[in-house]
Amino acid sequence: MTYQAQAQQFLADVFAGKLPQALAACAEDVVFISTRPEPSAQVRAYGRHRGHAGAAAFFQTFADMLTPGEFEIHDTIAQGQHVVMYGRLKHTARATGRPFASDWALVMKFDEAGKLALYHFYEDTAALEWALGVNG
Repeated sequence: MTYQAQAQQFLADVFAGKLPQALAACAEDVVFISTRPEPSAQVRAYGRHRGHAGAAAFFQTFADMLTPGEFEIHDTIAQGQHVVMYGRLKHTARATGRPFASDWALVMKFDEAGKLALYHFYEDTAALEWALGVNG
């Protein structure tokens, strides 16, 4: 299976609620980053989430913060061990009921064993923080 196909299967498993299958595709020392690598008390998804436990906590934080809505993948680009995807999303913040819409990009890197080693998601942090009610 190509890295591009692995990346697509990983997201399919996550969105289908098959977290054990998704985590099985990850390296033991996988790193998940949601936009900002520095942790934040106001946005718990920010920071580096390491290992399978960190990845599980990362996705639980997402579920706690947002009600999933639309998630469109516009294109996928693969080169070597890297896969980059980009698209558009629209979710709803659970705490405020506000919509969160953003363009997004995702960088994934796979290790020599073919396991996901890095998941770095980029989105509009100002729109996310507004939806969550951070600073207003």
